[in-house]
Amino acid sequence: MRQVFSSARIENVEAVAKLLSDDGIEVRISDGRSYKGNRRGTFSYREDSAVRPAVWVVQSEDQVRARELLRQAGLLDSTRPGESSFLTPTFRSEEERYGKSPAEKRAWRIKVGLMLGIAVILGLAMVHSLKQAATPAPELASPPFDGSVAPTLDGIAIAVLNAEIPKTVMPVVCLSVDGRNPLPDVMRGVGSQDHLIVPGTHCARVPDVEKGSYHGTSGKDAEILEVTAFRPTAPDAGTVEFSAYHHRMWARYKTFEVRRVDGQWKVVKTLRHVST
Repeated sequence: MRQVFSSARIENVEAVAKLLSDDGIEVRISDGRSYKGNRRGTFSYREDSAVRPAVWVVQSEDQVRARELLRQAGLLDSTRPGESSFLTPTFRSEEERYGKSPAEKRAWRIKVGLMLGIAVILGLAMVHSLKQAATPAPELASPPFDGSVAPTLDGIAIAVLNAEIPKTVMPVVCLSVDGRNPLPDVMRGVGSQDHLIVPGTHCARVPDVEKGSYHGTSGKDAEILEVTAFRPTAPDAGTVEFSAYHHRMWARYKTFEVRRVDGQWKVVKTLRHVST
């Protein structure tokens, strides 16, 4: 005899036995009542999964035909090429419902819980990173604080230029920071409704008093404003030099004390002022 089917439900075993018997295949049922016995109105289920009712084919020549019938009924999984032994199939609905043991289900729930916990932690870390990226670090000066010249911070350049641009009488203002065109952040940080503000290289520096400096595109008179020589005395304090030049007889030179106040750099004092 060869076992061809088993199930925890005796009704399933009886149904398979009847299917094979109706086709003329001699079968036997083990660990359960005969399929010819009286049927109960409800399903039965054996708690002991180690002992399950099973259907056995008595005659070896009927085994191939029995397997084919089970496969046609969707009750037998296909075997691998070259495999000659019968599988012990179960009804598909039963596999889906009872396929996992309580321990496997608990392990699955723990695994899902861990995955959800990891997802929450990663989400919180991402939110924290985005908040940090959205909040720029304070713009502070770097040591040494011994009076040596350092690159002018954008916030300092913006504070000085916004304080001096309104004092300019020429229609075009040409800006320079540390001898170069200002960075885009500086250009966006300054403004005036009474002047055309352009980078310093857009203007020609002319010392001749008869002509003076001018804007290369429009030809209009221009004043060249430059911020330079920042000397930090602390992370949030220092001095910086400023010049405004139209020609050799029209210029002013200043030294400012700058300090970071309420999160922004500001001009707090004029230490030197020379005009021509």
